[in-house]
Amino acid sequence: MNIHMIVSITLLLLAVGVLAIVVARFIRIPYTLLLVILGFVLSLFTVEFGIDTGVRASNFQDLMLFILLPVLIFEAAFALNSKLLFKYLPNVLTLATFGLIISTLVIAVFLYFGINHSGFPFIAALLTGVVISATDPVAVVGQLKSLKAPDDLNVLIEGESLFNDATAIVLFSIILSIALGQSEPDLTSAVITFSKVFFGGIIVGSVLGFVTALLLKVIETSVPHMVVITLFLAYGTFYIAEHLFHVSGIVAVMFAALLFKKSAHEQLKEVHLDLHNIWESLGFIANIFVFVLLGLVVSLNMFTQMWLAILLAIIGAFIARVIAVYFSVWLNHVSVGQPINPKYPPIMIWGGLRGAVTIALVLSLPTELPYWWTIQSIGFGIVLFTLTVQATTTPLLVKKLNI
Repeated sequence: MNIHMIVSITLLLLAVGVLAIVVARFIRIPYTLLLVILGFVLSLFTVEFGIDTGVRASNFQDLMLFILLPVLIFEAAFALNSKLLFKYLPNVLTLATFGLIISTLVIAVFLYFGINHSGFPFIAALLTGVVISATDPVAVVGQLKSLKAPDDLNVLIEGESLFNDATAIVLFSIILSIALGQSEPDLTSAVITFSKVFFGGIIVGSVLGFVTALLLKVIETSVPHMVVITLFLAYGTFYIAEHLFHVSGIVAVMFAALLFKKSAHEQLKEVHLDLHNIWESLGFIANIFVFVLLGLVVSLNMFTQMWLAILLAIIGAFIARVIAVYFSVWLNHVSVGQPINPKYPPIMIWGGLRGAVTIALVLSLPTELPYWWTIQSIGFGIVLFTLTVQATTTPLLVKKLNI
């Protein structure tokens, strides 16, 4: 792909983003859903008139994993209320570990026996389970803030999503290597690999975040300088973690942002608001790219051919989410963690949307897997369902529960 094609695609995606901003003034639906709809309409238009946008699923995969996800993860971690996050960290970690594993297993069992097809083995069901267990609350968080929802509810939802995404990506890579025959389906080796990749990412990200914070003591902390430094930290951490240490780049970026913000708290006082606004804008642009591209690559064949599998996945994902959230809340209640308002779990369940990470994972599936199309169709179907149904009705649920 040459530079002219890259510029053309970028302008096209931004143009759709601008159009969505205008249309959103007249149609009261989540902005991310509007982006998907406009992206899909654009794809129909380009196919009808034989226009080649240059967008391919393989291009989208690289764009998601190496360009957009580091920005989205860093922005989400940097924007979180650190004080509340550390207060509710046991709750968040329980949801992102035990909750994710329970959700993956429940969905896998439900789909395996529901589809009941020789071309869809249990390893395929496990892959599907982990793919659609990764939450992305971007469409709900904005609504919660506009409804003046409590900060602790926002932190629980955003914090879980942040850690949940990182855990899901690591777990997905392990299950995928087993599916491809690159490693043995051994629980002990899987746990060792997970620990190495996940905790290795924590170490790499924490060190780089802390070292970058130390750098601020010897330089002028102006807003332009901080933008350059944090951009370098986000992409540099991802590259170093993935290519030099072969650990999770997403986990590393997340902890780099958290440790940088905590360690450089004093130096960031004067510029924190401006820096936060700039990163919020970068995250907004990244989300435009993600959801417009989803609209461009989705096809009607997925829903006409795989409608039953998608329906089963929607039901299974909801059941799994209920079990995972309430089990995590119970586990925190009897062990460690903060007590939470009993009205919060329904919001956490219904607000557990799927988005960027689910899209990135299904697009990274190798086509040599005979069931890749089924998993990709389920992934896209779940994302669209959560955006069209759950995202649009969450505000009603919040008002109904009087939160």
